[in-house]
Amino acid sequence: MPKTNLTAKFIRVPVEGGRIKVSPKFDDFLDVSQMVVLELGMQKGNLEADYFDETTSSELIQGVNHFESECRKDGIPIIHAGFSFRRDGLDLRNAQYLRITPLSGKKAFPNPALEAGSPLCEFATEVAEGDLTLLSPKRHNAFEGTELEFLLKVLGRKIIILVGAGLDCLGMGTGFVGMCKDFKCLVVEDLFAPYFADLGEECAKACTMFIGLVVKSGELAAEICANVTGKE
Repeated sequence: MPKTNLTAKFIRVPVEGGRIKVSPKFDDFLDVSQMVVLELGMQKGNLEADYFDETTSSELIQGVNHFESECRKDGIPIIHAGFSFRRDGLDLRNAQYLRITPLSGKKAFPNPALEAGSPLCEFATEVAEGDLTLLSPKRHNAFEGTELEFLLKVLGRKIIILVGAGLDCLGMGTGFVGMCKDFKCLVVEDLFAPYFADLGEECAKACTMFIGLVVKSGELAAEICANVTGKE
């Protein structure tokens, strides 16, 4: 069973704070040897003022950097997944989100200006030696038109820890496809900022019901450390 007081969001049980302790039936979600961190939406072009205020972006970058640093120490691979569109707009020709998202009054997310070679494509988080990058997703999930599934199989990893920006689009899309492909997903709710702040809680609830465990970064980091060291 979990070695720490690891909790997950669970909306069907009336408990204080909407969280319950993770039960032993989820032991297979906590095998550190099978884990990989998948970072989404953390390119500079997706963290501009059109998307997130400066405080939110800064705190998110700081938090993701710290969490990924701890995961590296415990031997968990980090994959930074981002967008890189062709300059002629071919990749965006049939993309529906370019028309749909602006109806909200916000700029389309992911940023359509993330063209190959642009400094906007650079990751705002630390990309350490040994980290993996994936600069090719064209739609709202990191599996679509990419080699992510191949990469996960080569790494021998079946548990995806999801962090980043765009929980309500990139996170939900990637998590749902990952679950359908039989990957186990851990959504780190305090390190995955929703594009629309008012949708964050609803998306976390949906993730609980259909995608995997919705956990807190500090608790997950402590659980990973306890599993690596063998301490109860």
